[in-house]
Amino acid sequence: MPVESDTVSLGAEAPDFTLTTIDGAEVTLSKLRGKPVVLVFLRGFM
Repeated sequence: MPVESDTVSLGAEAPDFTLTTIDGAEVTLSKLRGKPVVLVFLRGFM
């Protein structure tokens, strides 16, 4: 199966991104470097 060009391979470094918390604070992945981080992506629907 071909790999899309915008996918991340297993073991590869995650691309940097910033998310806003429920409190309105911004969290940037690269600022957490060296700390344990668990990324969970859920597919939702409305």
